[in-house]
Amino acid sequence: MAATPLSRSCPIRIISVHLFDAADQLLRVLFLDREGHISAEPHYVPREQALILAANHQRVLGPQAEVRVL
Repeated sequence: MAATPLSRSCPIRIISVHLFDAADQLLRVLFLDREGHISAEPHYVPREQALILAANHQRVLGPQAEVRVL
């Protein structure tokens, strides 16, 4: 049986939002859903949409947060 090559780019991602206080201490980790709403539960989002949502939310939240696409 031949091995199936693995794709390095997963088509589905999770977007996490790391909120920090004034002393740069991590306060909370939240997640974004497909509509861009912040939630306590992780949601799976298509890769292209996840990248756009993360970039937009990073601009809005600024330096008090770090938005990551996992």
